[in-house]
Amino acid sequence: MAFWVITADEKLPEFTALTQVLGTAFKLDYNTAAATARHSWGVLGRNLDETAAENLASRCSEAGLRTLKFPGPPPPLPAAERIKKAVFENGAALFTGGANLSLTAAPGDITVIAAAPIKEETSRMVKTTEGPSGQEKAIRMGVMAVTGLPIGLGKSREVNKEVKSSESSFYLDIVLAAGRRLRLNSGDFDFSCLKEKKTYSSQMNFRVFCAELAAFAPQAFKNAGLRAILEARPLTPLPYDSLADLETETLRLVLAKRGQAAGA
Repeated sequence: MAFWVITADEKLPEFTALTQVLGTAFKLDYNTAAATARHSWGVLGRNLDETAAENLASRCSEAGLRTLKFPGPPPPLPAAERIKKAVFENGAALFTGGANLSLTAAPGDITVIAAAPIKEETSRMVKTTEGPSGQEKAIRMGVMAVTGLPIGLGKSREVNKEVKSSESSFYLDIVLAAGRRLRLNSGDFDFSCLKEKKTYSSQMNFRVFCAELAAFAPQAFKNAGLRAILEARPLTPLPYDSLADLETETLRLVLAKRGQAAGA
């Protein structure tokens, strides 16, 4: 039987502690252990045999880190349902989105709130007109000067070029006790629920909305990104390279929340 080992507390352990534990448990050099710790998001071991899982849990305990060990793999996260609007009134939150999505949640219905900036790269093909290069023109002029033949300076031509760009989008996942996961993207969300707190900046609106939601559901587990927002810290140092990082962290928080409810 294979086992998973995750950190049990809501807040992630210090990076240096995780690096040391993973390096010792799996006999990794420092750089490899640090890279593993950086993207573990509290999921310290997957599909380990029982001996390896027990060894990892023991190393964590020696370092003062609480863990959960359980047969794996765990159930996956529910599919993310995109929401485009939220309203807070009468002690409840109403979330709406596409495909007739309409869901009302009380504070206790929300178990995990996870926010993250995700850098997304896009590419598009652009048609441009290019003439001969400066070097080509110089060569042709030199030939004309020597031979006296009017060979011209060359023709322009149309070329297709791939243009790549990247920008950070801000995502928020809301996990409900009923087994659903809602997701919003700062670039595709109506922040009118913020009323007089709404600004012209989608990033600032995202931060304010996150704070409003965290205050609405104070018992929900919060991820590292949301904690940084609530503490007014920059988000760029956090290693969210893709949505996979956010989902790994969210899954760990869901499992830790269940462990807390079970008294683990």
